[in-house]
Amino acid sequence: MKLYIGGAYQGQEELAARENPGAEIISAFHERVREALANGEDPRAFAARICAEKPNAVVAANEVGAGIVPIDAGERAYREAVGRALCVIAQASDTVVRAVCGIGVRIK
Repeated sequence: MKLYIGGAYQGQEELAARENPGAEIISAFHERVREALANGEDPRAFAARICAEKPNAVVAANEVGAGIVPIDAGERAYREAVGRALCVIAQASDTVVRAVCGIGVRIK
């Protein structure tokens, strides 16, 4: 498994596709966590299931925890859930790349 993360519109999905031609890419993982939360799933269990079901996948996600803390408690919980889910994905990944302006910086 590989993880590509970055701020909104930093090119992590494009970088993942370019560096892993033909690989299954799970794009917008942060939004999949939102869906899992809406379905009552624990974010860490959701991420662990993805790791078990798709061990060779490439995951692309936005970093959603930086910046101004939202007033809305639900949005704060969502950001925390994404962070916790991405920790699970990162631990299971052989490679973690942070995209900045479309340039990948390998952090694992």
